[in-house]
Amino acid sequence: MINYRHLFFVVFLFFYGCVETLISVTIIPDGRYHVKIESQGDERDIKDKDFNLPSSSNWSVEEFQKQDIDSDETIFVRSAESLLSGRNFLGDNNQLGSLRYPISVEKKKGFFSDTYTLIQIFEGRNIDKKYPMLSKSLLNPGNNKLENRVQTEIIMYCLRRSMKDVSTDQNVEALLQERILNHFNGVFFKAEEEDKLFDLLNEGDEEKVEFLNLPEKLVRTNFKPFIDLLPRNFIDNCINRMRDYLHEANVTIQLNDDTFKFVGTLPGVVFSSNADSISSDTLWWIFDLKDFMNESFTIEAASVVYYPQKIQQTIVLGALVILIVIFFIAKRKAKS
Repeated sequence: MINYRHLFFVVFLFFYGCVETLISVTIIPDGRYHVKIESQGDERDIKDKDFNLPSSSNWSVEEFQKQDIDSDETIFVRSAESLLSGRNFLGDNNQLGSLRYPISVEKKKGFFSDTYTLIQIFEGRNIDKKYPMLSKSLLNPGNNKLENRVQTEIIMYCLRRSMKDVSTDQNVEALLQERILNHFNGVFFKAEEEDKLFDLLNEGDEEKVEFLNLPEKLVRTNFKPFIDLLPRNFIDNCINRMRDYLHEANVTIQLNDDTFKFVGTLPGVVFSSNADSISSDTLWWIFDLKDFMNESFTIEAASVVYYPQKIQQTIVLGALVILIVIFFIAKRKAKS
């Protein structure tokens, strides 16, 4: 008999949605820069908040739909654009786990030239450290045994981090935390042996939009043996904190099928960059989750604008000074 809920889990993990995001940055000579970010694809995937477009008052935000010429499918488009200066913390919505992609443009003014430096960072997700089984599943899909354990791994990570956070304020000893974690591990191990692990973790409604939801009933039930040893509201506080860590995990998973293109245009001559390709003053980068799965992915470019008139004037002035010096030296020798 086909386990349709497990099938939904696997499809969500590897094939759900598809979003392409184009980030265009154009630096103008005064050092400010125009940014336009446009995401297009499946509407539900764009709105799942794995990649947050800026929405503050200094950004112009637009949403619309269009038809794909080849497939005649409806494509959802969301875009945001603004004129910025200096450093801006894009994607920072004060929610744990959101993908942050700060950008910085610096202009250094010189006498003979001006230099422009562009840096944008897509902050690393540290998947290998947080969820090593998820990392292996994303890189090597098709291993059913591994896929079955991904949810357990994420739940245990969220539980461990949540108890550690809450215990800082409510003073729960590390030894008791370990006892609780061992108890949960035992519950999951037994469920896996009995082939009930997936059903155990996916209680309630089968139609879930998120990849992974909090099995609150399961968590509360397995905290009960320790309830007399824990401070008041500790379990509630842990569950609320677990939701934040689950959001972080869901964001990482939902980014799996997103692709990014970055186009940068700088004034003058580009003399340094890590771009995938360069055409005149325009640089291109193409990347996805695998590029910032652990370490941050950094976009870097620098250009220079020379002032030929100032250079010419300096050369002429320098030549005149040299001629004057030679003239006075020759005149002095002639007198002697």
